[in-house]
Amino acid sequence: MRIAATGLMVVLACGAAMAAPPAAPKQDDEKTAAAKRFYETGTLLFERGEFLDAAKEFERAHREAPRPELLYNIASAYDKGGERKKAVENYRKYISAMPNSPDVASSKARADVLEREARELEAAKAAAVRPAAEPKRQIAPPLPFVEPVTKYTYQTWIPIDGQPYTLIGAGARKVYGFKVYAMGLYLEDEPARKGFPALAARAGGSDHDSLARGDLAHQFVVLGDFGKAALLHFVRNVSGKDTRDAYREALGDDVGRNAPPELRRDADAFLAMFDDMNDGEDLIVHTSGEGLVSVESHDKKRLGPKNMRLTHDIWDIWLGQKPLQSDLKKALVDRIDVLAK
Repeated sequence: MRIAATGLMVVLACGAAMAAPPAAPKQDDEKTAAAKRFYETGTLLFERGEFLDAAKEFERAHREAPRPELLYNIASAYDKGGERKKAVENYRKYISAMPNSPDVASSKARADVLEREARELEAAKAAAVRPAAEPKRQIAPPLPFVEPVTKYTYQTWIPIDGQPYTLIGAGARKVYGFKVYAMGLYLEDEPARKGFPALAARAGGSDHDSLARGDLAHQFVVLGDFGKAALLHFVRNVSGKDTRDAYREALGDDVGRNAPPELRRDADAFLAMFDDMNDGEDLIVHTSGEGLVSVESHDKKRLGPKNMRLTHDIWDIWLGQKPLQSDLKKALVDRIDVLAK
């Protein structure tokens, strides 16, 4: 039996402790009751999106009263929480302990995907410590660009994974008039410039006023097959839960009941990558031209799902028809004409 809302496997009966032999010692009954409490707490945390805390509660339940089915719960929680290594470890243990389970094939496939993503993350980290590759075209040294609301200073280009990314706009996110973060939007320089002439042709010119008419510039960014990065500089303490809730609402149908299972799973994995952020801290949301999502904060880069539909919907959060904030949407493409220079 499964909990339909979460996909978690039920291993303890609701309202009753796990079955025990008639002559079981009292101590075993106490362990079973404790395991049930930990399991129920883990289920509640999972449903609230607090996946890593849920995984720890499931582990406590498994230690008190080991059941191989719980390994699936542990793996699923770590998976959604972005802890690939622990997710793979528990998927593999589950496969070994329950070889005849109908979930073995999907568990093996997911473990294989996570191991591949972990290898890609290691490769990305290795590339990040190498000197940035010389761009194929001459690019001027980065210059300071001050976001006018928060006064935070961005650079006109930054290296990401060894490639130059150009700043095309910066603005500020405000909630009820309070400043929350500055946001600078960067595009992978070379492929964005290659795609720019088609944008200019549709807009009827490469000057800022032509590009700013309608949503052509925003659609160019959202749908373009090049890397995109948002550098968020926080000017207020914001909890991970508040961030996840805001982006969950903005993603809308991606996390709804009618969303394709793969899209809903990948959207949940993206949301799980956000931690608490404090005043003065930076966070980078990055998507590659191939649709790979990553989030970097507190000197830790988390490699998320690879899903092109999801990457489009992520950038729609700020640039779509119903953006988080209309003036921020406008500000994020205010420098897009630099791609013509």
